[in-house]
Amino acid sequence: RLDIELPQPPRLCRATDHIPDMIALIEKILHNGFAYVRPSGVYFDVDKWRGPSRLGRLSQQSLDEQHAGQRLEHSPDKKSPYDFALWVLNQPAHLMQWESPWGRGYPGWHIECSAMSMKYLGETLDIHSGGLDHIPVHHENEIAQSEAATGRPFVRYFVHNAFLVGMEGAKISKSAGRFPVLDDLLNEGINPLAFRLLCFGAKYRSELAFSVETVRAAERNLDYLLEFVRNLPDEASGVAEDSGWTLAYADRFHEAINNDLNTAQALACTLELVAESYRRQDHCIWNTLKRFDLVLGLKLEESLRETREAKFPMEILQLRDERELARKARNFRRADELRRELEIRGYEIRDSKTGPVLMRRPSSPLIES
Repeated sequence: RLDIELPQPPRLCRATDHIPDMIALIEKILHNGFAYVRPSGVYFDVDKWRGPSRLGRLSQQSLDEQHAGQRLEHSPDKKSPYDFALWVLNQPAHLMQWESPWGRGYPGWHIECSAMSMKYLGETLDIHSGGLDHIPVHHENEIAQSEAATGRPFVRYFVHNAFLVGMEGAKISKSAGRFPVLDDLLNEGINPLAFRLLCFGAKYRSELAFSVETVRAAERNLDYLLEFVRNLPDEASGVAEDSGWTLAYADRFHEAINNDLNTAQALACTLELVAESYRRQDHCIWNTLKRFDLVLGLKLEESLRETREAKFPMEILQLRDERELARKARNFRRADELRRELEIRGYEIRDSKTGPVLMRRPSSPLIES
């Protein structure tokens, strides 16, 4: 995950650790009259939930359209073939089962998602993501069971992504068998961040063709950006404000991201910013590029720092590290002493969100008295 700048989530949930939460949620749905108990399980009453409106909230499709191509269980216990199980009973061969108010059994497919998400994120989620294939059934059912329990909107915004496909157009997934992993890119000598850039080069709701060749093409764009950063003059990266012409690019980037997360346009804007910098021979774009990278996550600031540090004497790097340790220990007097020592030796240090940034101080003109 860290190879492509995907931080570990603060909490990883196991469905089996949340069985009591699922049971409690089902009890709420039953209490509100949107579910019923049968010998084979507890079922959500889809007809009662939908009322006169027969269209799904997300799909805007009828039940027949939603379930086209889906295998429906026509159980005599169910009021309607479209009703779905909240809790399954009387399946003695099933390996994992738990006690419940309705008997020994196990949760249905959809209930775990609602129970776990609402436990940690509240009854209304700001953003819910998932594959496009979950729109007609799984996410429709999540909405139904969650709102039937709480009486509140379940999700403000859904973000549904299309799929990674092979060059022949077949979906790449675990269910399809062999699928590529990051180690495959490393074995090909490809920077894993190139895959991140490949994903940003397409709209998230469009299928993305994956192959070593398409990733290598994305890597060329990554190398183009990294080369610019590594060759950035000290004076260009140290200015407080970028050149005025960069404002138009900042506006374009902001508009692209706010337009349904149009990362393809945002990435194109970033590459054009660097190209324009070369054309103008004006490299004062670092602050703008750095802000773009807060979204893109291409480790540009880390690359700049590594390039600079390769040019610094070891004793200067040791002073920087000693100051950082003092600062983290809240020994600010010692940190200030080390900062002054660096300044005396001709270096300047700035604190950033990603760590201390070390720079050579510009030479001062000699003034004769």
